[in-house]
Formats: sequence, C-alpha cells, structure tokens
Amino acid sequence: MADPNLNDRLKRFGQHVSSRHKAPTSCPSRYMKLADAVNGELVHTPGGSFVVVKTIYPATHFHGSVLLEDVISSATYPLSAFTAHDDPGQVSPANLLFLDTETTGLGGAGTVPFLVGIGRMVDSGFEVTQSLIPDYADETAMLETLLEEVHPQATLVTYNGGAFDIPLLRDRVIINRVARDFASGGGHIDLLHPTRRLFKRRIKDCSLVNAEQQLLGFFRESDTPGYLIPAIYFEWLSSEDTSRLTGVLEHNRLDILSLHFLMAHIHRAFLTEGESLRAGEDLYSLSRVYRRRSHHDKALKICDRIEQEQPEITAEMLLFHAQTLKKVGDWPRAVRVWEQLAPTDSREGYWANVELAKYFEHRVQDYPRAVTHAKSALRTCPHSKSEKERLSHRLQRLTAKL
Repeated sequence: MADPNLNDRLKRFGQHVSSRHKAPTSCPSRYMKLADAVNGELVHTPGGSFVVVKTIYPATHFHGSVLLEDVISSATYPLSAFTAHDDPGQVSPANLLFLDTETTGLGGAGTVPFLVGIGRMVDSGFEVTQSLIPDYADETAMLETLLEEVHPQATLVTYNGGAFDIPLLRDRVIINRVARDFASGGGHIDLLHPTRRLFKRRIKDCSLVNAEQQLLGFFRESDTPGYLIPAIYFEWLSSEDTSRLTGVLEHNRLDILSLHFLMAHIHRAFLTEGESLRAGEDLYSLSRVYRRRSHHDKALKICDRIEQEQPEITAEMLLFHAQTLKKVGDWPRAVRVWEQLAPTDSREGYWANVELAKYFEHRVQDYPRAVTHAKSALRTCPHSKSEKERLSHRLQRLTAKL
C-alpha cells in the first residue's frame, strides 16, 4: 500500500512543476502592462516572471543591400574564417545562436542583463527571441530559461561578447545560483575580431553600427543609442514609463540580425578566396591572413589581383607583394618591386634596400650593387641603434668581399 505522505509530497511536486505555466496570483499588474507595451507574452516560472517577444524575419527581408534569402545556407561554416589561426573544424548553421544583451551598465558586479536576445535560422527565415525582465527579482527566471535555450551543440555568436556578454552572463548565473558557468559545447565565435582583421584598414571604426553601414549597406533609422538604454530601463523601474522600451527592443533585434548577415559576409570572403571583395584594403587584409597561415599561393593570387585591379597601390602593399613573391621563390618579380621601392626615403624603401642587399650578396654575388643598397638602407634606417649596427656589420663584410 502506498504511503499517504509520499502521495501528498508527489502531488505537491506536480503542482510546483505545473506552476511554471500558470500565472501566480501575486503577479503585479505592471508586468502585464509591460508585456502589452512591447507586444510580448508574459511567462511565469517558479523563479519569477518575464516577457518574451518573438520576431520572425522572412526570407524576402532586406537588411540594407543584402537579401536574407541569399545568406541563409545549409552548408557548414569553417571555423578558420572567424579565428586568427587556421583552426580545423566546422559549425552547422542550425546550431548557431546569435546572442546580444542590453544591460543596466557597462560592467561591474551590479550590472544586470535586463534584456537578452537570441537569433537563430528557422525554416521560414530568421527568428529573434527576446527575454525582458520586469524587475531585478525576475532575473533568475530569465537566466534559467536562457540556459535551456543554449543546448550542448549550440555555438554562440556575439560581437565583442568575449569581453562583455559572455563574462557578464557567466557572473550572473553564478550570482543567482542558476549554474556554475555559462558556456556551450559548440563554443563561441566573436565576430569583432575577424571584422577587424579583414576590414579595419578600410572602415577604421569597427563598431557594429559602422560595420553594418560599411559592409552591409544598412543604415538604422530612428535608432535608440546604446548609451541611453540603461536610463530607459531605469525609467520603467521608477515610473513604469514604457514609451521608449520598444526602441530598446528594436535596437537589440537589429544587433542580432546584423550578426547573422555579418557572419555570412565574412564567411563568403574566405569561401570565394577574396572574389567577393572589391576594396583594395580588404583584399590586402585577406592576403595578410593567408600568408600568416602559410597559404602563400592564395596570398600571391590576391596580391596579383590588387596590382591588376586597384588604381592606387600603397607602398606597404607593394612591399608585402614583393615579400610574398620571395616566399614562393619568384625572385625576378620580387626584385623588380624592391627596385621600384628602393629610391624612396620611406620605411618600405628601407626594407626594399635591405632585401636587395641580401639578394645581390647571397644569390647573385654582385657585391658592388649589394654595397650600394646596404649604404642606402643605412642612410634611411628608421629603426634603433642595434639595427644600424647590423647594417654597418653587413657593409663591412661586403667591403671585405670586394
């Protein structure tokens, strides 16, 4: 015969679990006011209540000059497109979770993420799910639900999230005793770093807003500035003013949508080995990435394209081109580029003279010409005393050979 006390305990446990989907009788009326203001749904859990807002962007949606349908892909993304090194591994688009937070401050123990947005690719397009807490006491409930969203295969995608969003969420789940860490088995991709590697030479400012303007052709209209967002949330807490909260949610949605388009833009640059890029500075940056990874043939192909297509080539690009030619053993072409740079009193001219001095000494044994270039390098040397001493030593050695 079953223990009556056990039956009572099981009954109470079932009521506790089912209460996740039932509105508690003590839920403040302003919670529903907030949900109505942002066109969201009020979700109740044992840990508290929060508002969920879902937005789906159809495949026909344009983000600036780019159509969403063109960047939705079932093919896997190589991790090497987003890392500093030639890292192995692939990530499935179905496992990507694009994450962005809006907080009550810029850091510190008292900073609370009051709005967390997650974007994912779905059959009908791109879906953004936003969780907004009506008060500080409801943070635990939101964090618990958020951890359920981050499944073991998920790969988180952020913009500067490695320095801000991820550490913040890790601290908050620990402080609220929700979990001991905030991480996913699929890892984390921070798009700030590949954006800087590929596009900083041209766009200079690598903030997300400027990146989406310069790379995607997307310009926000009537956007809520990020520095105002904490104050807008404080207005809600103090006076229940919801008039500007819809702008905060729209700002967060656009951030997440831009992450998806930006990731596809970076991936395409590597997938096409630079064919999708047009600006000389972007091509040059990609060639530097390839050469750093010892893909010298790919780097040289891009350098040749820059020389053919770009009307203005900087001395830095020319020197890099010559060094890449040297890497693949094309000495005649490398020498021609060095000789083009050597007469200039610049950093590039200095290095060109150094390379020519080495070339004529070791490969051609033309010591008079090697001396000439060593003297030119010594005259224009922009570096420290030790570098000048090495050049003087080279010049003495060449003079002795003469």
